[in-house]
Amino acid sequence: MNNFDFNLLVVLNALLEDNSVNLAAKKLNVTAPAISKSLNKIRVLFNDQILVRSGTKLIPTPKAISLKENIKELVNRIESVFNSNIAFEPKSTTVSFTIASNHAIFFILNTILFQEIQNNAPNVFINLVNDSDYDDDFLRNHTIDLYIGEIRSLNPEITIRTIYVSKCCLICRNHHPILSKNKNMDNLLKYQFIQTKNEYLTNFDEHNKYFWSERNLIGITPEYITTVNAIINSDALAIIPEFVLTIAQKLNMPITYFHTDFNLGKRNIIQAWHSKHNHSPAHKWLREFTKDMFLTKIK
Repeated sequence: MNNFDFNLLVVLNALLEDNSVNLAAKKLNVTAPAISKSLNKIRVLFNDQILVRSGTKLIPTPKAISLKENIKELVNRIESVFNSNIAFEPKSTTVSFTIASNHAIFFILNTILFQEIQNNAPNVFINLVNDSDYDDDFLRNHTIDLYIGEIRSLNPEITIRTIYVSKCCLICRNHHPILSKNKNMDNLLKYQFIQTKNEYLTNFDEHNKYFWSERNLIGITPEYITTVNAIINSDALAIIPEFVLTIAQKLNMPITYFHTDFNLGKRNIIQAWHSKHNHSPAHKWLREFTKDMFLTKIK
């Protein structure tokens, strides 16, 4: 093991995650020939082909499959050690972060995010991506540094913290007939509802199930902003978290919100990241910075 190149473990981890030389190269920001050269060294090191061609694809050997989880854990531990010892000074350190979320969260952050970055951390680069483009493993790889959004299924090694709990309310277009009536269940169910896809409700009353029945549900939209826009141009109603009202009011959208005597539920806004970043000074800064930005804009 003299002069062992630990970078080979990083390459092997990337190869076993995607079973692709090109994807590993893209993930590690190197060329495909460089990955192929490393793969040859890995094959010699483990006395195994690791990845073998099957038609147009590469598939892992039994040896590679048995190594996968141990290699991933080892690489994460090594990264965690290095991350915790890398000094971070917001005013001078050059670093880039990728944050995954949805359009509603980004709208809230964007109102001051990049201006604050320019003022406080001029060498930090922020890449915003839509979380709907990724599966539940998206925080396990090297692509996403931080997730900000609603609760979703995540892997056990992911660290999660709740940064905000938002009550829900009903919305309708301005001058909607429901506004002059009692907001009881009978009156509400005279109208159809628009639901936002992948809503995660907590602490809600049984009454809510009636809104999502086939009889009362007119359709489903992909995000809260599209739900609000649909409400403006129809007589339908919708349930949204109150933090979305921040966006609607900022854009002067012609909607009215109201509450009911029964519980409409809540939405938990979380931050989530791989545990290897727990003690990284740069990542700690990112978490606190974005948390403060979000809370500042929804007060």
